[in-house]
Amino acid sequence: MAKLKGKALFAASTLLAAIGFLLFGYDQGVMSGVVSNQRFKDTMGNPDSALMGAIVALYEIGCMAGALSTGRIGDWLGRRKTIRLGCVILIVGAVLQTAAVNSAMMIVARIVTGVGNGMNTATIPVYQAELSPPKSRGTHVAFEASLLAVGVAIAYWIEYGLFFVDGEVAWRFPLAFQMFFAIILCVASFVLPESPRWLQSHGYEEECKVVLARLWTDEDVSHPRCIAEWEEIRDGIELERREGVSSYKELFKKGRLNNRYRVLLGMGGQLIQQFGGINVISYYLTDVFIQAGMTTEMAMLMTGIDGIVYFLGACTPIYTIDRLGRRKLMYLGLIGQAATLLIVGGCQYLVENGNTNASPGVIAFVMIYNFVFGAAWLGLAWLYPSEIFTTGLRAKGNSMSTAANWLGNFVVAMIAPVLFEYAKYWTFLMFGILNVVFLIPIYLWYPETKGKSLEEIEVLFSSEEVQEDSRSLSHIGSVSAYDSKRDAESLAQRPHSSRMYSFGSRPGSRRMPSSFSVVHPKSEKPNPNSAAGQVKQEYTKGDDEVKGPNFK
Repeated sequence: MAKLKGKALFAASTLLAAIGFLLFGYDQGVMSGVVSNQRFKDTMGNPDSALMGAIVALYEIGCMAGALSTGRIGDWLGRRKTIRLGCVILIVGAVLQTAAVNSAMMIVARIVTGVGNGMNTATIPVYQAELSPPKSRGTHVAFEASLLAVGVAIAYWIEYGLFFVDGEVAWRFPLAFQMFFAIILCVASFVLPESPRWLQSHGYEEECKVVLARLWTDEDVSHPRCIAEWEEIRDGIELERREGVSSYKELFKKGRLNNRYRVLLGMGGQLIQQFGGINVISYYLTDVFIQAGMTTEMAMLMTGIDGIVYFLGACTPIYTIDRLGRRKLMYLGLIGQAATLLIVGGCQYLVENGNTNASPGVIAFVMIYNFVFGAAWLGLAWLYPSEIFTTGLRAKGNSMSTAANWLGNFVVAMIAPVLFEYAKYWTFLMFGILNVVFLIPIYLWYPETKGKSLEEIEVLFSSEEVQEDSRSLSHIGSVSAYDSKRDAESLAQRPHSSRMYSFGSRPGSRRMPSSFSVVHPKSEKPNPNSAAGQVKQEYTKGDDEVKGPNFK
């Protein structure tokens, strides 16, 4: 840490997050080839579809338990140490998976591995969001999500190569290879800084300033950019402390900070991702291609090619998520996923009725589906919860939303083999229809968050009383103002792609004000033409108009 600063330090922290998601992706993709390996089936006692589903899916229960544990552990140990602990647990689980001699041992090993992975997936997006500048936060989280697709592709290609190898190494080596990424991630956690927001909230004020100075300047704690962000973080935490919000119980209370709304949005987004059909594809992709009429060898080759397509799709949000915003990508992703899955279902129906000419249609549109998913919901479901919670509840809120992801993951992975056996082509049609249904909650309840600091978002979800209170803390919004108006150095440090456009002044949803700008304490009323004045007008309209996210 002492030798890293500026862009090098921020790039290293982003790479840490990305490696964590690469490991996550590898874990997601590795079982696709393992479950289709006959020697694996023999070792597991040739399980039926229900037991095979349990072997795959109980991993998600471990992930859910690990994610839930980070609500307290993440606030107690900090972000870095939580990631480190998750890696150690994951390595133990990977060793047990590699050595498994029957289905019972494999299930236990999968659950242990899941606990470690769940801790990482709940913590890493929080760590990345708390370090990233407001106007490129989406880009950086999208980058780490793109590495998830790389992990999936690595798993697919390793298993394709080992398809031609005799013996149990063909399925044991891919499971053992999880440890390689976990060790890298664990070592990296010793080099990189702690989250400045965690440091400030736990009384490490000077350490917080030092981390900000190393991230954005030449270790100058008096630099205006560092002062602006530290004051904003300090005021945001002070605002939370006035509300006395820090426990899990507070997550499910509306209150003046509207925490219940936040947690339902975070959990809902993760469930939308899971019930959009991705794990029907990821876990059982080889079997999907075999059902479409391919040989096992060709199915595994096409699975590897699909991994490349998935990665290409996952790269696109790096350039689009801070341009288009969160809501537009949510819409586009759901529409694209619905269309492709419905077409896959139709083609699969023809294949099942003897029309082999439809087989290429299944393959092509499964790949297009993965491209679309990578381009939208792959990263969105992880980015949105990391943005919307207050600092004191961010670890707990993100642990709940991540647990919802793993719960949905478990349900889908568990029922998929049974659906393939009995529902057949209706499996794809069902998930396609669900994507259409999910457009409704996005339209009704998910506001835009692009371009705002975490403290601004914290205030924007809150009640009018908290909005008024926050204006007495004059530094919330200062980083966004500083970045956009005064600091050319900060602008130069952001990725070039995020400097090629300007943000629109209005969000996609009127449930959230367009922006929140601080008012100097000596000003009794904000200028009606200012951003703060717009917020005031938004919240003081007549009863027949929208009053903000808290209005019921």
